Amino acid sequence: MRTLRWSLLALAAIASVGYGQGKVAAGAPFTLRWSEGKCVDCKTAAQLGRIQFVSRSEAWAIGYNFGPPGPQGSGDFVVVHTKDAGHSWTEVPQTRQHAGDADGPPAFSFLDAGRGWIAWWNPAEEPKMIRTRDGGQHWQDVSQEFLQKVSFFDDSRGNGAEVTRFLRTNDGGRTWTETQIPHLRFIDRMVFLTPERGWIAGTDGKDVFVFRTTNGGSDWEESRTTALNELDYVRDLFFLDQNRGWLITWHLNDSGTYLFSTADGGKTWAPEPDPSFQGKGKWAGVVRFVSGQRGFVFAAEAKQHSLMYTTDGGAHWSKQALPRSVYDCQVFEGDLLCSSPGFALVTLHPK
Repeated sequence: MRTLRWSLLALAAIASVGYGQGKVAAGAPFTLRWSEGKCVDCKTAAQLGRIQFVSRSEAWAIGYNFGPPGPQGSGDFVVVHTKDAGHSWTEVPQTRQHAGDADGPPAFSFLDAGRGWIAWWNPAEEPKMIRTRDGGQHWQDVSQEFLQKVSFFDDSRGNGAEVTRFLRTNDGGRTWTETQIPHLRFIDRMVFLTPERGWIAGTDGKDVFVFRTTNGGSDWEESRTTALNELDYVRDLFFLDQNRGWLITWHLNDSGTYLFSTADGGKTWAPEPDPSFQGKGKWAGVVRFVSGQRGFVFAAEAKQHSLMYTTDGGAHWSKQALPRSVYDCQVFEGDLLCSSPGFALVTLHPK
């Protein structure tokens, strides 16, 4: 039985405390625009999780619905799709996956509005990967490779991860070759800027490990950082370019989260010194930078949601209260496009 990695703490962090639009402080170097949507004739999805935009109006995301927690977790995931900027969503019904059947939600990757892949553990207890070339109107079986993370770069080349295995394909997902990653309990995050240059991150319960590759995963260079308190997992990993990156760690027993940064491509990581959104009882979920100077962290403390922002590369951070939480964000044409509780989206536009 696969161990469920969808943390109940993560669910608490994305619980909404209101649906007002909120006001941005005068002089803030950004604007926020919230929009509320609905899922049409949906049988599974009640919330949005991870999201990928292929245009300003079209996106794919994970929809989920959790019931009372149990020994293996409970609830369901499904891939959902919008073509009208999140006003309405529809399910890809064959991608439904029970939370206790596999390790987390389905994995998906889209190159554009037409071409994409989805991998999941289907109700028949079989792993499956499918692809579309026409925006989801038709799907073709590709393989029975189960991937918990997937990222394609063109019609042929793609990468994936499952537990502690890194996999890559050169034939559009039909066949995969794998590399076993040492030390990690689980590959929590995977980020690739190009088919050759990428990073994966995870923990062994004590140290944070970031492995980087410059040849598409044939070889990996390891970086190890000892974290504070009882380390659980790496919640987020983001790279602006081949040198500058950030990660967020989550910790057990209400020990909160911590933000780390690198300026040398992940060889070394330094903790961010600002304690205002880190440490006991403070939960940061998403970090994104749109330039070397301008960055954003979505966080929560005592059910109060906030946006931390910097205009000097993290030397100083300011705080903006938010009416609700944010689960996932994508840098798209200089803006942040994000998923929020229910079927809400938020657009952050840096000034």
